Amino acid sequence: MRMFRFDELPKAIVLAWTILVFAGLANAQSSARLDDDDDKKSPTPPGLYITPTALANAVQQPLNPGLANYPDFVAGQAIKGVVSPDGKTLAILTAGMNSLYYPNAASTSPDLIGKIDTAASTQFLFLYDVSGANKSKPVLKQVIQQLNAHVGLVWARNSQTLYAAGGCDDVVYVYSNNGTNFGLSNKISLGHAPNGCLSNAANRTGLGLGVEPNVSGLAISSDGKTLVAANNYNDSISVIDTASGTVRYEYDLRPYASSGAPNGTKGGTFPYSVVLNGTVAYVGCDRDREVVAVNVASPTAGAFLARIQLDGNPNGMTLSADGSKLYAAQDNQDQVAVIDTASNKVIGKIDTRGPASLDFPPNTTGAAPTAVTINQATKSLYAVNAGSNSIAVIPLSGPHAFKTIGLIPTAYDPTDVAFSADGSWM
Repeated sequence: MRMFRFDELPKAIVLAWTILVFAGLANAQSSARLDDDDDKKSPTPPGLYITPTALANAVQQPLNPGLANYPDFVAGQAIKGVVSPDGKTLAILTAGMNSLYYPNAASTSPDLIGKIDTAASTQFLFLYDVSGANKSKPVLKQVIQQLNAHVGLVWARNSQTLYAAGGCDDVVYVYSNNGTNFGLSNKISLGHAPNGCLSNAANRTGLGLGVEPNVSGLAISSDGKTLVAANNYNDSISVIDTASGTVRYEYDLRPYASSGAPNGTKGGTFPYSVVLNGTVAYVGCDRDREVVAVNVASPTAGAFLARIQLDGNPNGMTLSADGSKLYAAQDNQDQVAVIDTASNKVIGKIDTRGPASLDFPPNTTGAAPTAVTINQATKSLYAVNAGSNSIAVIPLSGPHAFKTIGLIPTAYDPTDVAFSADGSWM
C-alpha cells in the first residue's frame, strides 16, 4: 500500500491529489522530476526512471496479517479497497494464493512438514483507521481471516457493517461492529453450494463441467436494504434482503432466460462487477463484453431493461454522483466506456493510455484498466491501469473533460483505488 499527497504530485498533472495502491515492484516517471532520492532510482533510455517501491513522499505498508507462526508473512493479491461512508475506516480484501506450509521449526510431527497449514492459508480482510491525521498514515486496527474471497466488498451506509464476497464459498460474509471491533455476524448463503468450496462433484454447481460457484462483485442500495451479488460462474445475480440476510431471488442474465432469445444466444456470462443506480442493477458481463441492466425493485423477480455492448471486457464500474453516467473499465481495450443511464447507450470512450504530450509510441497498448473511481473533491475519474502500473487521471469537466491528462505511476499491477473522505489522499 502506498500513499502520497496530491499537492506533491508533478506539476504536469494539474490537480491536487494522493494515492493508495496495493502491490509493489517497478514504475516509471519523467526523469525531469527527479528529486533527492535520485540514487535510489534507475534512469532508462527513454528518459524515464524506475521506482522499485513507492513514489517519493508516499507511505508504503506491507499487508502483514500478524500470524503467530509466520511473523514475516505478507498477504498477496489485494484486490479491493473501500473507505467507509463516514471516512474513518479503510477495508482491504485479498483474494489469491495465500498458501502457507508448515515450517520445520513449527512442525509438531514429521508428517506435517511440507503440508499446507490450512488454518493460516486463508484470505484476509485488513481494517485501517484513516480518520483525521491517519488519512495520510493509515493505522492497522484489525485483521480478519476469511476462508475464500473475490472482488466484492461494500460498506453499509451506517459504516457499521461490511459485506465481503466469499468466492467459491458461495456466501456473502457479513461483518458488524460490536462496539470494540468488527466480527462475523452472518454468512448469507446464495444457494448453489451449501458446503462451499469442496473437491467433490456434488458441490461443483457453477455452470460448466466441474465448475465451482464464485461470488464476485457486490453492490448495495442507497437505503441499505438491498444487496446484489454477481454470481461469476452461474451467469446470474442474487438479490438479497439485508434485514433478513436471505436471497429474495436469483436472476439469470443470459438472453434466453431474461429476454426470450433462442437458447444459445450469447450474453450474460461471467458477471464480474455490479453497481446499483436506484433500483437498476448494472452488471458487467466479462466474457460477452456487455453490461446488462436489470430492474431489481420487485421483491420477487428482476425485470430485464437492456444489454449495452462494449468494445472490451468490463471490469470495475462506477457511477457519477447524480447517477446519469456509468463508467466501465475495459481491460483489453485500454479504455473506459461512458454510458448514459437514461438511454442505456455508450456515449463516449476514454483512452486510458498516456496522453500525446507524454510522447508515448502511438501503438502503446496494455494499459488494461481494471477499476475506476471518482474523486468528488477533484471532480475527476481515476482509472487503475493494471497492465501499465499507473493510474490514469481523467477530468470530468473543463477543457480536458473525458480525456486522460496524465498517468500517476504505481507499483506492479495495481488493482483498486480509494480516497479519504475529503478527497485529499488516495
